[in-house]
Amino acid sequence: MKDPSRVLQAIPGFGTAVVDSRLEGGVASRSYLVRQNGAPFVLRVDTPEAGRLGLDRAAERRVYRAVSEAGLGPDAVHFDPASGVLIRPFVPGRPWTRDDLARPENLARLAGLLRRLHAVPFSGRRFDPVAAAARYVKQVGSEAARAHYRSLASFHAALEAVQPVLCHNDLVCQNVLEADGPVLIDWEFAAPGDPFFDLAVVVQHHGLGDDLSGVLLRGYLKRPPTGSEESRFDSWCAFYRELLALWELCVASE
Repeated sequence: MKDPSRVLQAIPGFGTAVVDSRLEGGVASRSYLVRQNGAPFVLRVDTPEAGRLGLDRAAERRVYRAVSEAGLGPDAVHFDPASGVLIRPFVPGRPWTRDDLARPENLARLAGLLRRLHAVPFSGRRFDPVAAAARYVKQVGSEAARAHYRSLASFHAALEAVQPVLCHNDLVCQNVLEADGPVLIDWEFAAPGDPFFDLAVVVQHHGLGDDLSGVLLRGYLKRPPTGSEESRFDSWCAFYRELLALWELCVASE
């Protein structure tokens, strides 16, 4: 793993930056709080897992620009996809928890934020969760993994295509910060896709019941859903349940 201090020394304008602490993060990268002339930034350095997960850092660079132009977050101040190094301003705020998502008023605020995100103009390669699942199966290699894959592929095949919009695609509660309002961070999986996938991640990853999932869906649509919308949402929820189970097998196999 690259020494973060050495990484900083190679970046123009950050040669005198100081590593403050290691931040929690996923397996694809290591993140650090750094300070340059007292100002806080986040340094992210890729691990080899970023390539195995198929992360498109060049596309992520464009996502940061689009999100910044829409007023939904800061742009990166240094992004080198080839070396897997990112520096962005540190976004102050408290990460949400499952308890935050259990409050209907918070789900309503999150729904409004997702409407804004999904309206951001963006074009590019669509997010392919089935391809991601296939990579997990290859890594795990068990019959249980293959069974989850067959199930989620069946759910996905039954979904009707919709006009893709920019989605976050990793809406776990830790990627939502409470600042002046909810703010999204960590855009490495962001890409065009079905907006209901974002909603399904919120619901299924955190075990929200029918009442709360209904609050999120109605808040997002700003009206009661139609029968076809309910069916599409339910299908994405079923898909994500299988994807999450597959991911957990993948993590357990490491």
